[in-house]
Amino acid sequence: MPDLTPGVPSALSPLVRRIVAPNPGPFTGPGTNTYLVGIDEVAVIDPGPDVKGHVDAIVGASMKERVRWVLLTHTHPDHAPATARLVKATGAEVVAFAKKDKDDSGIVPDRLVGDGDTIEGTEFGLDVLHTPGHAPNHICFLLEEERMLFTGDTVLEGTWSVVNPARGGDMTAYFASLARLRKIPRLRGLAPGHGEAIEEPRARIDEYLAHRKRREQQILRYLKKQEQAKVKEIVHALYGDQDLPEPLVEAAGWQVHAHLLKLRAEGKVAGTTAKAVWKAA
Repeated sequence: MPDLTPGVPSALSPLVRRIVAPNPGPFTGPGTNTYLVGIDEVAVIDPGPDVKGHVDAIVGASMKERVRWVLLTHTHPDHAPATARLVKATGAEVVAFAKKDKDDSGIVPDRLVGDGDTIEGTEFGLDVLHTPGHAPNHICFLLEEERMLFTGDTVLEGTWSVVNPARGGDMTAYFASLARLRKIPRLRGLAPGHGEAIEEPRARIDEYLAHRKRREQQILRYLKKQEQAKVKEIVHALYGDQDLPEPLVEAAGWQVHAHLLKLRAEGKVAGTTAKAVWKAA
């Protein structure tokens, strides 16, 4: 498999290289994946954290005059802050779905794109798919020539994406985005924002959908059995035997809250905020 060592460019295909940022952690895995698409003209997808060494690695792997675009799947702090440093080094155009969301990095894109738009290079085309759920401004990019999908944080390898309502996450939208990705024809692979490339895309998306549906069913069963509960009590019941580190316990609470909001919209539970008492409707 290509190297996941930070700062080392690895070829994933004739048109795609990956450089892992030096920001490993419980939410980022080995680190944020930065992708370089193209040879003569390069699109950098998700420049990652604002680390000089990482930006130097991107420029060194591409030659600065060839970097034409900086494409952001979303503006969370592990994906976008290096944008300004990279633009200063290369003069590249910044392309994103929206100017801001609750977790934006202060970046103002040069070009705003929407669902169905395309970034055209001399060697490739990248189709834009709006995939809200993890973040309201989240987009994926489909490389037409290789049918490879750059998924940002919508689908990951080795872990599950976080949907946090406090940061604009929406579980209803997330389910819809996963279902949409599953229907992409002739999809050959996924290039996630964290972890290894995924060679069986539909199987991984199905795994994601099954995981989220199973968690939702567990929450409903628990509320029907207990009559009412707070988010932290649901988390303890569902995750208590997994010995999660504290940051992931907090993240589990975000996930449970996101599911509860979806279930409330469907008329299946009643409650309001993450600190409220919830019950089956």
